[in-house]
Amino acid sequence: MSPPLKYGLLAAVATSLWLLLAWALGLHTEHIGLGHLANYGAEVILIVALWRALHQQLHEANRYWLPVWQGLLRGLLTALVAAMGVYIFLSLYLQFINRDYPDLHLDWQVARMRAAGESEEQVRAVARAYRWSTGPVGLPVTIGGVYLLFAFIAAPLLTLWLNWRRKEPPRVG
Repeated sequence: MSPPLKYGLLAAVATSLWLLLAWALGLHTEHIGLGHLANYGAEVILIVALWRALHQQLHEANRYWLPVWQGLLRGLLTALVAAMGVYIFLSLYLQFINRDYPDLHLDWQVARMRAAGESEEQVRAVARAYRWSTGPVGLPVTIGGVYLLFAFIAAPLLTLWLNWRRKEPPRVG
């Protein structure tokens, strides 16, 4: 199995399990404010998957450095596989497991915006954008866009960090 496929699938499964755990703990039903923060765990999972994929690419050929473009390509492929897996899970999650989550999250977000004194036009615009992003067209666009943008930023940074951390062995002779 190719590393982008392997680590992308691992990221998708880990993210799905993370979101199921958040649902089981009530973070997507009763404690939406904490659940909103718990959703950042998906980004941490993606960073770990990208790091492992790039680490494997750096060490599989006994290299001492990895070109940034190769790290970016592997990171984008890994994120694309992860985004497709997370999209499938979230489609099932929002359709069968927790149908009320979009409404609960939107109610929480609207209440928070109104308490902060946001204009009603701004509240309506955010509500429309949120409804679109959880709909049949917006969900894959949102997930794919976020994951690929995240990989586009994180993969080169992780590649540079891995290159910096990797040291050449001492030369003999």
